Amino acid sequence: MIYEYALDPKLVVDWAVNRKGNVVGQFGMDQRRLVSDFPQNWAGEVIGAFYEHFGYDDGSLEFQNAQPELQSYVQWLSEFTFPRDVKRSGDQPWFSEAMAEHGEYPFYAIMTAKGNGVECRQVITPDVVDDIRDVRWYLPTISTTKKSAEDLATVMEPMLRGATYIVLVDPYFDASDARYQASFSALIRHACETRVKGRGLPKLTVMTGIEQKHKPHEGEFTRAAMVRVADDLRVKALRDIPKLLPAGMSCDFFCLKHPPGGDPLHNRYVLTDIGGVIVPYGLAAYKPGEVHEAKDDLMPMPKGIYSERHQQYVKKVGIDIVLGPIPIVGSAK
Repeated sequence: MIYEYALDPKLVVDWAVNRKGNVVGQFGMDQRRLVSDFPQNWAGEVIGAFYEHFGYDDGSLEFQNAQPELQSYVQWLSEFTFPRDVKRSGDQPWFSEAMAEHGEYPFYAIMTAKGNGVECRQVITPDVVDDIRDVRWYLPTISTTKKSAEDLATVMEPMLRGATYIVLVDPYFDASDARYQASFSALIRHACETRVKGRGLPKLTVMTGIEQKHKPHEGEFTRAAMVRVADDLRVKALRDIPKLLPAGMSCDFFCLKHPPGGDPLHNRYVLTDIGGVIVPYGLAAYKPGEVHEAKDDLMPMPKGIYSERHQQYVKKVGIDIVLGPIPIVGSAK
């Protein structure tokens, strides 16, 4: 769904010097191709390679002509990157270190210039954009996803495993519901067990709603009644979520209501610092054979939708919090 590419810094320099930006625009959240932040501070690595290319003569006309182009490329390519937290050793060329890293924790592909002489299926050059049959660049079509816990987690794993934080937004989430426990557990397992070496556990946030617990015959849904509903959800979360989280992993639990005059709670999302996924039918898993092998249309968020939902649920702008954050610490072994 979201794909990580190691991109040779010297290749970006070559594009800037020769004004070849046709490939640059094919990276980014909307294209589902993210540049790996390998090594750590990849953008700084590109800037260093640029200065090295000009012999550190920043006064030359060629340097000054190419610099604005490079800055625009770096800004585009590094707006959303796939974090690695791996520092450059400094005693090997970038490509050699990328291949070593790939051997331990594979990239989807490594894009570099020609002439490396390495036989590896995942190594590509910019020429790949001319071959529409090559799935290393022309990515697999997004398909429907079975609503099993494992299928939901597997589809989102490339995003989850690199995320610094994960925000689950589902207005029907109930920690006591076995269907939510199954999917929650699978998502966390895939996020934690597939992480690159040295990458810490992600920070988790869960946001649920309270309106679904109120029935029309119960009369006006007063603020006091809202707090009672939220407190019941809190008790369940404190009781059931710790056993689903690895020891040492933390979670912030929130109960929300429809904001007055704002965007009502309905859609379900998984948001991270890498990207987001729209989950139309929510995060509850179904067992095999249940609801005629139910499927869902999980979709990676386009940049515009991501920016707005990130502002709402990560920055917490324009939402109405009835209760939270409730800190929860994992206890699972």
